Amino acid sequence: MNKTKPIKEKKEKQEKTTKPVRLPRSVQQLIPVKRVFPDSIWQVGNNEFSQTWSFSDINYAVASLDDQRTILDSWGRVLNGLAADSRMKVTLVNSIFDKEANAGTLFLRKQHDGMDKYRAELNQVIMSKAQGSNGIVQQKFMTLTAKRKNIADARQFFGRAGKSLSIGMQRLASSIRLQDNSSRFRILHDFFRPDHRMTKADLDEMIARGQNIADVFCPLALRYHKDYIQTDQGFMRVLFIEEFASRLSDELIHDLMGLPRQMMLSMDIEPVNTQEAHKLLNGLALRVESDIGRWQQRQNNNNNFSAEIPYEFQQMRKVVADYMDDITEHDQRLMLTTITIVHSAKTLEQLNADTESLQEIASGFGCNLTKLAYQQDIGLDTVLPYGLRSVQQQRTLITDNVSILTPFSAQEIQQMGGICYGNNAVSGNLIVANRANLLNGNCIRLGVSGAGKSFSVKQEIAYVLLSTRDDVLVLDPEGEFTPMVGAFGGSMIDISGSSAVRINALDMEKGYADDGKDPLPDKSEFVLSLFEQIMQDDLKAQHRSIIDRCVQAVYRPYIASGYKGDAPTLTNLQAEIKRQPEPEAQELALAAELFISGSLSIFAQKTNVDQNNRLTSYNILDLGEQLLPMGMLVILESIYNRVIQNWRAGRRTWVFVDEFSIFFRYPFATNFFLRMWKQVRKRAGYMTGITQNVGEMLTSKDACWMLANSEFLIMLSQSASDRAALAELLNISDTQLSYVENADPGCGLMKFGGAFIPFVNSFPEDTELYKLMTTKPADREQVKPHGV
Repeated sequence: MNKTKPIKEKKEKQEKTTKPVRLPRSVQQLIPVKRVFPDSIWQVGNNEFSQTWSFSDINYAVASLDDQRTILDSWGRVLNGLAADSRMKVTLVNSIFDKEANAGTLFLRKQHDGMDKYRAELNQVIMSKAQGSNGIVQQKFMTLTAKRKNIADARQFFGRAGKSLSIGMQRLASSIRLQDNSSRFRILHDFFRPDHRMTKADLDEMIARGQNIADVFCPLALRYHKDYIQTDQGFMRVLFIEEFASRLSDELIHDLMGLPRQMMLSMDIEPVNTQEAHKLLNGLALRVESDIGRWQQRQNNNNNFSAEIPYEFQQMRKVVADYMDDITEHDQRLMLTTITIVHSAKTLEQLNADTESLQEIASGFGCNLTKLAYQQDIGLDTVLPYGLRSVQQQRTLITDNVSILTPFSAQEIQQMGGICYGNNAVSGNLIVANRANLLNGNCIRLGVSGAGKSFSVKQEIAYVLLSTRDDVLVLDPEGEFTPMVGAFGGSMIDISGSSAVRINALDMEKGYADDGKDPLPDKSEFVLSLFEQIMQDDLKAQHRSIIDRCVQAVYRPYIASGYKGDAPTLTNLQAEIKRQPEPEAQELALAAELFISGSLSIFAQKTNVDQNNRLTSYNILDLGEQLLPMGMLVILESIYNRVIQNWRAGRRTWVFVDEFSIFFRYPFATNFFLRMWKQVRKRAGYMTGITQNVGEMLTSKDACWMLANSEFLIMLSQSASDRAALAELLNISDTQLSYVENADPGCGLMKFGGAFIPFVNSFPEDTELYKLMTTKPADREQVKPHGV
């Protein structure tokens, strides 16, 4: 009786504390969210609250070893900044590329304008790139969970924690964005119901209707089996890493998420209070020493007084000592870590095959990835970004060990309303970039001859013409754009010394200067750049003063009339120069005679050609060496006037300037080009400079400044000397630089914003667009000429 009494008392006590199990009567009741607040804080347990942020990826995979160490160190600082009474869940979400969802943005709709055959070809090219990649779009989230007495305390915590996270991630060149309720619902909806489009989720309306918030995202059916889950969409399975390798790899997370399946991986990180960490390690040290002591006592009892301590005991002692040293001396913290994965498939056979693939990947890194038996429900609650951790298995790691399990891999660019620029060479995903998202949407394209510069430009032009109402203007010194311009119904303006085309170099639209300022200083600088081409080193300070004086004189009546009537011409300017009393004025008039009243006077008279076609290309292939530098300046000035016209009419303009390095040979031409580079952006335009003469550009301080400060660079194959110079100027790592060494045509390295992204961009040769865009002589011979 006495022996059974304590057992009975223990049993009665257990009965009092055991909670009854409530069987769910609907799928909604399986969702472990107790309450949703308007500021996107969720209550997910007894006094447990969570909030979720998305974060952008960074280019860890292609960074140098030193940069990778810096990234891991900065990520470790973020983890060390976690409050001891909180938990972070880092979640990576793979979803399948959805053609239908992108139909209105990435793919081009029919316009019934005679160009739909090209739209169909371009759509097929984009789709093949999407299918040729892993077909996966990856998103990254971090969810913080904390126990607080009430929502007010929770709000205070998340306010502080969000600011701390933002600062820490900025050090990594990553940005975070708080997910509102609709965004959090969408994460769950897109996982549970990938083939369904989520309806608008208005929390106030749902509350007013008495609707369960789980209705927005939960599956229609959910059934748990021993080691998998069955839904109305198919099957899914939750796995967890039961055993970690003794040496963790920074490629583990990346390779697990590289499987092209709809899946989600979460890493729960729970920092241990420093005092508790010391207590835990001291306890472990005592247990290790106790085990060693008992082992030695057994050896002594067997008269084996010289026996060495077994290796495993020595290792345990060393690990505990190292951990103690790390948290005491090296700013490390103990962190309880759990990694869970859920992946889905249409059939159970495919699910099993995918599970084996994931387990093989984990095994290759010395980790044991195991199915959760009879715990699929708590596993699902753990891996989804609710903020819960219901799986009890945890591994004790220090900060450095956790940070090596980096969630960073390759920065992706997949922006709404963007243009497809190929595939990310690291992840295989589509690169969809929208210049409007940059502070300065201008672009520079660099590459050796044959690297594919003009072909890549033509791809962009085709996309702009076929998907927008924007205008496209091209300065073409090589005559490479003629077939495409003809096929797209554009105007090809052939300019040469013998042609009848005339373009007035002094045309000036209203709005030429910024914010209503006096336009004459800018126009004077342009005219000085023209005379710089004519006189070169003979242009003296006296000449410049006379030019400036005469420019003001010939423009005053035109500006006073409100820019009505005919703009002055170089002929008018020459006459005004001749009226000046200084002998230097006569030098100017004589030096400019060939280009104003002589045989090369094509830019000295009124414009006699229509430049208003939506696609206009200025072909200056036959302009001649003497007129080429001056001609490029005049045409660029004419293009700028067109940009102003479009800007005033509310139309965007794309400007493409081939071999723009010519402008950096002369100081005034450089100043003119840089001014236009800045002002086109302010007038709803995007400018693109294209050149193979990288070495020539790098000898100019102004060109180096422009390269170093450009937000959008496309670097194709580069020569060895240019690679070295660009690497130093742009701080490109050796790994990144390898992508522009003997690269295939159209492939290389892209800088977009602050990210460097290696890319590949092939184009099928059996298409009409390829025949229009190619510059290979053998391919161009097959192209039938179009009327221009």
